[in-house]
Amino acid sequence: MDLTEILSLIEDDLKLVEENITANLDNKIKLIPTIGKHILGSGGKRLRPSLLLLTCKLFDYNGEERIYLSSSLEYIHTATLLHDDVVDNSNLRRGKKSANSIWGNEASVLIGDFLFAKAFILMVKCNNIKILDILSNATGELAEGEIFELVKTGDLDTAYEEYFEIISKKTAVLFSAACEIGGVLAQRNRKEIEEIKNYGKNIGIAFQLVDDALDYISTDEEFGKKIGIDIEEGKVTLPLITAIKNCSSKKAYSEVKEIFYKDNIEKSDIDFLKNFVLNNKGIDNTFNVAQNYIENAKKNIVSFNDNPAKEALLKLADFISKRRF
Repeated sequence: MDLTEILSLIEDDLKLVEENITANLDNKIKLIPTIGKHILGSGGKRLRPSLLLLTCKLFDYNGEERIYLSSSLEYIHTATLLHDDVVDNSNLRRGKKSANSIWGNEASVLIGDFLFAKAFILMVKCNNIKILDILSNATGELAEGEIFELVKTGDLDTAYEEYFEIISKKTAVLFSAACEIGGVLAQRNRKEIEEIKNYGKNIGIAFQLVDDALDYISTDEEFGKKIGIDIEEGKVTLPLITAIKNCSSKKAYSEVKEIFYKDNIEKSDIDFLKNFVLNNKGIDNTFNVAQNYIENAKKNIVSFNDNPAKEALLKLADFISKRRF
């Protein structure tokens, strides 16, 4: 089952979110809608808004806040992508030229700032202090995760706990916030909100784990961004952490270390690291760990009443674990 089919239940809501996203980009400074539409219209899966909308469906909430808070989540996510591409000097995003490669770093950073500002304007509109607390804390944690990842760049001694702290903050926190907001809007009890929040966190971690594995084994065309970019940027992710732990060859590890400290990494270096990770079970282990998080996510929502939204959330979890793009 593809993502479009899974999300068919909220198809009309997603159209409203798209309209809201576009409307809030309208500005007399034409660079804003130009860059905003370029990245927002470049094929993103809208997973974070979808999680909020599905959670609202799960709990039978239909208030208009679900639409502009979904837009807020997508603005926050998109702002981080604009900033990430500048930090990483990326030229490709979702299979298209990145904004910074077309309009430059300055414009990308400033449009990212604009999207953050728009996100907070939409947050305030809901007039709910609890939701403001969720989203402001999530945004803060997201920034912390990005900074911690930068600090750990090139550190082959990165521990499992450090890696999971990074991905929990830089990726899973918005998945978790999306689900928690749906529960708060629907005024569910604390236990139910905690369960749906943990569902979001678990699939968010799984999503990043799969992403990190695909950086070693997918293709540029499938993945929508340059493969091996984590290697070139010195990012130490679970596939490599696991491979280093499993490696019994001091010679192979020395070569990994030598490559990581090179100023210019060549294609042969990337090929060596890919084979190193594959041969030392880094990919298999990462997919297995991701599947464990998916199973935990399913357990988080097992107690909720059966309905089409619950079924969609279960299928979405499976989609995330099996995706190859």
